[in-house]
Amino acid sequence: MRKLSQLEKQMILKLNCRTHPVLDRLMLCVTKMGNGGLVWIIISLVLIWNRRAAEGVLTLIALAITAFLINLIIKPMFTRKRPYELIQSIRTKLNPPFGSSFPSGHAASSFAAASMLWLMNAPLWSFAVVLACLIAVSRVYLFVHFPSDVLVGAVLGVAISYATYVLAGRIGGQVIEEWLEQHLAWHLNQISLTVRYLLQRQVV
Repeated sequence: MRKLSQLEKQMILKLNCRTHPVLDRLMLCVTKMGNGGLVWIIISLVLIWNRRAAEGVLTLIALAITAFLINLIIKPMFTRKRPYELIQSIRTKLNPPFGSSFPSGHAASSFAAASMLWLMNAPLWSFAVVLACLIAVSRVYLFVHFPSDVLVGAVLGVAISYATYVLAGRIGGQVIEEWLEQHLAWHLNQISLTVRYLLQRQVV
């Protein structure tokens, strides 16, 4: 474990010498997309809006389970400091994140969502996988995680998502879809009426 830690520190120090202002801005933008699973929640809601209820709801469920297990159960079991905390010459451009460095919550939630979208063969699942990889890489680039934090987080996210998919099963997906089909139309209609009313008020 000590050898791994020393190797990762060397990798971080080499990376610190190869940062670039353009990459800095790109990675900051990418990592913020993963804050709180925001981009994945938006994708899930868009799927539900487009009447792909099973994909959207199961992705939200996988995200919720992953957030609970990673942030409330697994992270508190470890006290690993982040790269910028352990290496004095390293600075991060992010506000200091909360909790242990191990494992990466961003990587776990991103790969949980992307895995579910892939398992459900949802639209743009390939884009989701690429985005999940970029978010994971951004955490290392910005010095808030070691590579092993991200790798373990990604593996846990995939495992949690797959377990959720298996447990939900085809019957569970059908139940979700049927329930939403009964209630979704009314909610969408109310949202459309509200948006139309607000637009009319602005025109007047």
